[in-house]
Order: sequence, then C-alpha cells, then structure tokens
Amino acid sequence: AWFDAPELRLIAGEALASALAAAADTVALVGATPQNRQRGMLGIFKRRPEAVNGWPSYALLGDDGTRLWHAGRCWFVGAAAECGQAKGWISADDGSLTPDQVSATWQVFDGSAWFDAPELRLIAGEALASALAAAADTVALVGATPQNRQRDTLGIFK
Repeated sequence: AWFDAPELRLIAGEALASALAAAADTVALVGATPQNRQRGMLGIFKRRPEAVNGWPSYALLGDDGTRLWHAGRCWFVGAAAECGQAKGWISADDGSLTPDQVSATWQVFDGSAWFDAPELRLIAGEALASALAAAADTVALVGATPQNRQRDTLGIFK
C-alpha cells in the first residue's frame, strides 16, 4: 500500500550542507534503559569538529572514549575505536540528519541481544537547557553500603 508522506523531501547541495552544519553543539542522551543496560554511555555529548561518514559526531563529556555517530542507516553510541562503523552498544534505526531529530525507538545491546529502550531519548536546544537548569547544583550520596563497601565514595558532589 502507498501512503502520503507530505513531510518527506529530498535535499542536496547547499541545503544539505546547511542542515548538517546546523546540528546542535551539545546533545544529551537521557532516560531509562532496560535493566540499566549501558547506563554508563548516557549523558551529555559535545559535537566534535570531525564529521563521521559525512554526519555530525559527538564525544561524551568526561569520557572521550564514548562517541555518538551515524553509520549505515542508524545512529550509534559506542567506543571511539568503533566510531564510523555500523555497530555500537546503543542505536536508533533512523536516518535523521542530526541525532536530536531521531524519532525511532532507541535500543541497547547487552553483548548478545538488542533490547528496546522506549524511555531513552536524545535532547538538545531548549529541552536540554531546561533539563540542565532544573538540575541541582549540589547532591549528596548518603546511606549504608553492603559490608561498608565503597563507603569512601559517599559524600557531597557539586
């Protein structure tokens, strides 16, 4: 069956270059993942000067070894060593020109299977600014740890 797709369009040349250049400088991958899989790869990503496969690419703040890039027909989050390849630990099968335009469901990989992560989303612009403004400046990690393990990591963080 054929469907109307009034928002679908083909762009090239200067229009394409302009759309790619307009990608956000800062994006954040936020939300819950199934059973907390790949939680360490979530956070704020800064745009890198280098495009990857002709698309914007990003590095996780505080962990330059984690990247966000486009390959094939998917956006991926994974190790810097895999940047540019069609593999990673988190992905969205979406051909959006910029990651903040992804509308597909993100998925996480646990080493053997992919799991839908419907609560995971990538935000930028005003949505990111609002989330950052709402965040506390100071937090405290308190409470008992099993057998006092990692007790020295508790405290106040700014």
